[in-house]
Amino acid sequence: MQKLETSRLLQQRLTVVLDTVAREFAPLTAEQFIWKPAPNRWSILECLQHLNLAERFYIRNIQHKVDALGLIQTEPTDQTLQGDLVGRSLRYTVDPQTTMKFPAPGMIRPRRVQELKPADVLAQFTELQTLLHDLLHKAVYLDWNQTKLSTLFGNWLKIRLGDALLMLVAHTERHLAQAMRVKAEMATFA
Repeated sequence: MQKLETSRLLQQRLTVVLDTVAREFAPLTAEQFIWKPAPNRWSILECLQHLNLAERFYIRNIQHKVDALGLIQTEPTDQTLQGDLVGRSLRYTVDPQTTMKFPAPGMIRPRRVQELKPADVLAQFTELQTLLHDLLHKAVYLDWNQTKLSTLFGNWLKIRLGDALLMLVAHTERHLAQAMRVKAEMATFA
């Protein structure tokens, strides 16, 4: 995989995510946002809040790396992406095609739906995904193989920037698909 092409593809995928959320979830009522297909499953609101909690950490770290670039860059250099074991493992756990379920760590589990406001969660989701989309324009000036980010598991476990960007978009797509399944199930009970 090449960095510049990957950046372009990730931006396209995020555009689809943002369009889908605006079309499918923005018109929902608060009751529809918090509807759960079963007590032990997440609502649409919980899916989006989980993404907000998990991805805010990474997006802020990426923004910090981009902000540290300082000088205006004119020509990004392309590079072949080199994933490592940590990156491949984390990407696998969040990939939409992975059928195994992995429990979310406690720090990124959504709060109870009664404590959340659907409009706020949706606005924050849109803001974070739009920021990530915009950061991809600037992140191409960084070395995606050498630049490392801390993970949610601590500073001792780092992930390459390229793996982190691929992981974030896959994670978003995984939980967007989950939220779409909840919406489809909700329609069968209407």
